[in-house]
Amino acid sequence: MDKQRLLFERLAEIKDYWVNASSEKLVDKSDLVWSDVESSYQILKQKLSSEAERDAYEKVTDNIIEGVIHSILVMIDGGDELADKLLLDLTERETNKSLSEETALHEEFFSYLLEKEEE
Repeated sequence: MDKQRLLFERLAEIKDYWVNASSEKLVDKSDLVWSDVESSYQILKQKLSSEAERDAYEKVTDNIIEGVIHSILVMIDGGDELADKLLLDLTERETNKSLSEETALHEEFFSYLLEKEEE
């Protein structure tokens, strides 16, 4: 399997995990000791009581995490102000081959997500 696709699959899995973990804590009675913002979760639990409200929260969280991943990939692609000081690349350790392969990771990641939604 293409190394770039493996990266995108893992990024999407990480995104989905954190969206689900965050959303589940709004209905779940388990403790939030793992979170640095337990009191904020308690407030949201009270405010987001309906399924529609929790779905909205999940969609917003998903969108935010996608945006963060996109921004990080733009940075790695050399598309933000860091490029004036430092250029980065993701390489596969065994071959030392760039995962960018003359493409923009941030654009390819969103193409991957769109493709995944159509499945």
